Amino acid sequence: MGPTREGRAAAGESGGTAVTPPSPKSDAPAAAKSACTGAELKPSIVHGTDADPDPQATSTTATLLFTNVGRRTCTVQGHPGVDLVTASGDTWSIAWQKTTARKVTLRPGVATMAELTFLPVGPTSGAPDQKPFLPTNVKVTPPDTTTTASLAWPWQDIAVLRQDGATHPGTYIGTVAGTASD
Repeated sequence: MGPTREGRAAAGESGGTAVTPPSPKSDAPAAAKSACTGAELKPSIVHGTDADPDPQATSTTATLLFTNVGRRTCTVQGHPGVDLVTASGDTWSIAWQKTTARKVTLRPGVATMAELTFLPVGPTSGAPDQKPFLPTNVKVTPPDTTTTASLAWPWQDIAVLRQDGATHPGTYIGTVAGTASD
């Protein structure tokens, strides 16, 4: 198992990509190039749309949004920390997708997205090769911050096939990418 979310944040890691501080020689204003803080990024889960996961698929996705609720333009780069948590408190830290992270600039009110890819199973599946993990909450830490939000898992009819010991798990979180306005 890789380093914890806190360990990655303390080491300054961002999805395997080193975080580069803004250059003081840049012509752009420093506020436009500085990283978003945890207080400026509000995580949420897209739900109630055609973006909901497909419980019948062999692999599906859920979209996490990180909205800049601050008053300044800032940047975000890398993988969010994602922990799935059951009603009994069992926690599963989700692996990072191995991909290059690009810096995303967010104006106030603009969001960026990260895809949680997972293998859906029925919450009561009794198949011997399936270990259903039914989250009730998702703990989300925006990239390069230590501020964690607990969000409700909105799909109580969709469990995740637990593969936390797999070499190439089918459940992983991607980097933040793209933008969406409120």
